[in-house]
Amino acid sequence: MKSYKLFQFRYIASLFLLAIVIGSCVDDIDDLTVPDTMKRFRPVSLTAAGGEVSVMLTWPEALFTDPGEVVYTIQVAQDSLFSTVIFEQETEDRSMEISDDDLEIQVEYYARIRANGATPAQHSEWVRSLAFQITGEQIFLPTFDNEIGSNTVLLRWRPTANPTRIVLTDPSGLVTEFPISDEEKAAANKMVEGLLPLTEYIAGIFEGTRIKGTTSFVTKEPSIYDIILSPTDNFRDIIEGAENGAMIGLEPGIYNVFDGAGEYANLRIIEKTITLQSVSGDPSDTRVNFKEITFTGNGAGISVNGITFDGLPGAGDYFFNFAGSAAAFTHVVVENCIVENVRVSFMRANRAGNNEHKIELIKVNNSWLRNHLVANYHVFHLDKLEFKEMEVTNSTFSNLGSRGFIGWATNIPMPAPPVIRVENVTINGLGSSNRNHTLLDANNNQVDFRMRNAIVANMALEGQTVGALLGRAHADSPQVVFANSNVFKLSTGGADPVELTFPALFSQLNITKVDLGWTQNTSNMALPAGSPLRTAGINGSPVGDPRWTL
Repeated sequence: MKSYKLFQFRYIASLFLLAIVIGSCVDDIDDLTVPDTMKRFRPVSLTAAGGEVSVMLTWPEALFTDPGEVVYTIQVAQDSLFSTVIFEQETEDRSMEISDDDLEIQVEYYARIRANGATPAQHSEWVRSLAFQITGEQIFLPTFDNEIGSNTVLLRWRPTANPTRIVLTDPSGLVTEFPISDEEKAAANKMVEGLLPLTEYIAGIFEGTRIKGTTSFVTKEPSIYDIILSPTDNFRDIIEGAENGAMIGLEPGIYNVFDGAGEYANLRIIEKTITLQSVSGDPSDTRVNFKEITFTGNGAGISVNGITFDGLPGAGDYFFNFAGSAAAFTHVVVENCIVENVRVSFMRANRAGNNEHKIELIKVNNSWLRNHLVANYHVFHLDKLEFKEMEVTNSTFSNLGSRGFIGWATNIPMPAPPVIRVENVTINGLGSSNRNHTLLDANNNQVDFRMRNAIVANMALEGQTVGALLGRAHADSPQVVFANSNVFKLSTGGADPVELTFPALFSQLNITKVDLGWTQNTSNMALPAGSPLRTAGINGSPVGDPRWTL
């Protein structure tokens, strides 16, 4: 009997202890028994938009919930498995901005979100974003060719910034620091001296310890000229007699392209490629009055830099004219130049048969084409030309009577679609002769075309008419993109003007229509202080030619 009572006591005690254990494991049992369907009241997506100084995370309301009744947890990690969470925060909102105080710039991150339940067992599933990064501010403005010397560079930045130092790194990894004085802050630029010739530098600009932008540049040779001309020299004879690859410098002054009789004549570039540039690097003090620069024969090409070319005195029909029979040209490069008063076309390349004229590169950078007469030609008249690449950057095209900007309207077979990049340009006053496809006429040719950070205004030219479409190209083109740009006063002209539009082929992204009040004759196209166009470009940069943001 005694043993039975002892057994009964032990049995009852065991049941009591088991009840305590079970009670202490309720949460664990909940974890095992909550159905997955109860964890699916999650946001269906998480979008991360990285900017210069922060990333903005946004998400829709969690499924099966009402606004304000859910608390969300956000986590950020550098790997998609979230092995190490470096940021975590809760919020009842449907967006969260995380700054570069919490995340490093130019580092790839992932974010994920869940909707929190009443207990950990009831939290929703995680939803992950795509990779993102904070790009870092870019307060540096573009560095132009005439601002770079053999041992100096002029670096400029946004006037609203407050930098304290610039750090240069050369290819060997040597780091040199240059403090920014109060006077340089007020001027928003610094002349950096003591650099090595023919050296690529990476520059970083800092406010305290925080980097505010980066840029790179390559210094020039100390002396680069094979020939140096003065205005009293026989310009045409010397240029035409120069050898292939010659570097020719022009002292400041006015040069006329005369023949032996003292009449304006074509400057002939035959089977050679030369470089022609001002010694000063300043187009305002070095001027060439021309009739036409003509290219013939294999290997013909030119680079020009730091010069004003004026077609008015010589009644210049074309700036560049490709002539003669079949030929493979090298390149035409125009940098830091002004080309004005052309009568017909900046560049004519349709004189030979289909594909008979070929060229590697057409490039215009940091230049201004202005005041060209009305003519039934494009600025870049490329019909029949087989070309690989065209690059137009940091330039202005104003008051041009041409019928359109880029014309490649003859359908021709090509080894590959040509690459056309148009970035940071201002086009003000263009379009005539009742022609359609004013911006890009590639007819049914395939092109790899991208135009970004542009301002396009005042089409058609006053007193002229154009068709209603801004462009055309083959539907299977690799890309035809018009993005991060501002347009205004674009119409067909005439008595009943119709707004100009892009066909469906063009991908249009971030297009604004801010009217800046320009006419086609406006010569000062500076963006107003505080204008939204000063930050409407890629990565918060200005749109249009950078010269109008200084």
